[in-house]
Amino acid sequence: MRTKMKKNKTAFYTTVLCFLFFCFYSCSSMSSYVEVNASIAKKPEVNLAPFEEIIITDFLPKKEKPDFDINNEIKEYFAQEMRIETKKEVMLEQVSAEDEKNFNEKEFWVNLSDNERKGIIISGTYEYKSEIRKALIKDKKKFEDPFSYEDRFAQRNMYSLILDLYFIDSQTGEILFQRKFSETKTYENPNQTSAFAFYDLIFGIKEQVFRDLLAEPRPQQRYLILK
Repeated sequence: MRTKMKKNKTAFYTTVLCFLFFCFYSCSSMSSYVEVNASIAKKPEVNLAPFEEIIITDFLPKKEKPDFDINNEIKEYFAQEMRIETKKEVMLEQVSAEDEKNFNEKEFWVNLSDNERKGIIISGTYEYKSEIRKALIKDKKKFEDPFSYEDRFAQRNMYSLILDLYFIDSQTGEILFQRKFSETKTYENPNQTSAFAFYDLIFGIKEQVFRDLLAEPRPQQRYLILK
């Protein structure tokens, strides 16, 4: 009887050891790399250090205008954020390019500001679009089989904000940086207002702008190979 129990114990320990060996081998072979989160810094598109002031002009609308003063909202929003992030003096000018050709005309921007102070002008165009879409969704059937579904169409409001931004040297009229930024969001609420959606969109664009302008680190995933 004792001999039989001893054999059972030996078989049990042997099985456990084999299982542990298999797990160790699998982990060592599968864990040949480690995934890590890293913040990757980049070179700023514009060096703001030499500039004494930031001048934000009116923005040139493209296509139809929304039902609120989006130009003023863009200016006020970026003025506040620029003051916080750069600690520089920010001025608002009630003047804008007459058409997109003016952005490449140096004299137009040189005559706009006081040449005694080195400033950077922020100007550009904006486009704000809204669209109603129908989305096909699946709902559980009521008072019937809980695992059955029925299709129905639901209304979704989609808003898009596109800003084509120009950063211009006020003393030379030279374009230092230009890029088109865009953000789109879809809302389930059919009564969603365009003014409310605007602040969601401008926040997303602000994050993109400061990532380029101030070289804010961008979180990314990297893999370290283990030898």
